[in-house]
Parts: sequence; C-alpha cells; structure tokens
Amino acid sequence: MIVPAKSENSMWMFLRPFTFEMWVATVATFIYTMFIVWIMEHQSNPDFRGPWKNQISNTLWFTFSSVFYAHKEKIYGNLSRVVVILWLFVVFILTASYTASLSSLLTVQRLEPTVTDMEFLKRNNLTVGCVNDSFVKSYLTTVFDITNINAFDNIETNYVQELESKNIAALFLEVPYEKVFFKKYCKGYTTTETYRFGGFGFAFQKGSPIALDFSRAILKLSEHGEIKPIEDDWFAPSTRLFSH
Repeated sequence: MIVPAKSENSMWMFLRPFTFEMWVATVATFIYTMFIVWIMEHQSNPDFRGPWKNQISNTLWFTFSSVFYAHKEKIYGNLSRVVVILWLFVVFILTASYTASLSSLLTVQRLEPTVTDMEFLKRNNLTVGCVNDSFVKSYLTTVFDITNINAFDNIETNYVQELESKNIAALFLEVPYEKVFFKKYCKGYTTTETYRFGGFGFAFQKGSPIALDFSRAILKLSEHGEIKPIEDDWFAPSTRLFSH
C-alpha cells in the first residue's frame, strides 16, 4: 500500500523528543524539588525568606535556573545540598537526552503517512487504486466496495498524478512494481503495510524427481537469508516500466 507522506516538522517540534508522560514526570519532579528546597531553606536562608510572593518567586527561580546551571543563591543546609545535587544529576541526564533526540529530529527529515491502514480507508470511504489485470484487484474487492476501487488498465498510468489530484488515497501494487515506483518517485511517498499472498509457483511434470529437491533448495536459501541478495542482484527494478 503506497500513500503520500507528509513531513513531521511543525512549530511544536521542540516537544517531540519527550513523550507526554515524560513531560508530566519532569514537571512533577521540578515542582517536588522546588518544594523540598523551600522547606529546608526558608527558615535559615535569607534568600528564601520574606513575603510569600518573594519566597515562591525565589524558589521557582532557583530551581528553574539550575536547569541551565545558572543559579546563584547559596544553599546552607547539607540535606538541601544533597537534594540539589540529585536534581542537577537528573537535569544533566534530561538535557543530554533531550538535546540528542532533538538533534536527531532536526537532522533526519521524517515523513509520516497520510493513511495508516485499510481500516482508515474504509472508515472514511476513500478511493484506492490498483492495476486492472492484477490479482490485487480481486483481493481489494473483498475489502472495499467496488465503487471505491479505481482500476487502471495501463501499467504506465501516472500514479503520482492520480495521488496528487486526490483521485485515489492509496495505491496497491505488486512488490516488483512497488520497487520501480519508489526508484522513480522516492520523495513524498511511503509504504504503510505489505500484504503477502504466498509466492511464485513452479510447475514440473507429474512425478518429476527434481520437484522435491527444488523445493528444498528454495527453502534452504530462504532460511539462510540468501533470497534477498539474489533478488537484488538479478532482478533490479528498472524505471523503463513507468516510462512514457
């Protein structure tokens, strides 16, 4: 299933390095640390005394500035120093992880599919495309209503134009044609799911002694992972299939 892809880049990209649960845990740890430091320091430390407004603002500023290692307030209690050291250790791990994840997101452009699966297509009553003389069409008729299947008679149909014009929301092709498609149109499209219906059939004369050996040889190649290199070496896709 080939579908258009859209970039994950957005104005909220800076929130993506952490999950929602991680952000909640970080904020909760921040507030907890601020509260503990205030309890231990507000009676003996003049920086954490005075009107409630000043106490809250100073404690909040101290905890927040420690994230950037820019805090200047002195800590008097030994237990408070232990809490601050543990907090700074947590801050170091969080900032290192956040920086690495954000750098990866900004460096490697990620694409996400506009359509996730067949259920999405069925639920939204979207049209799909396939080749008219392919067994894929027969399968799609068992999944979608026939009115939602756009079968193309020519393998050289401009699938990209069909996808861009919204005539079809997803394109179903056999694996060899899919490889040709992505060799020519490698940007802006992705595959979300691959459906397998078995493999090639090999016919021999009835009672042929090589049928069993042939099956065993193919099975052995599959078990050792040698089928894929052979396929890539001998059956490299050619864009001539989609040339006009």
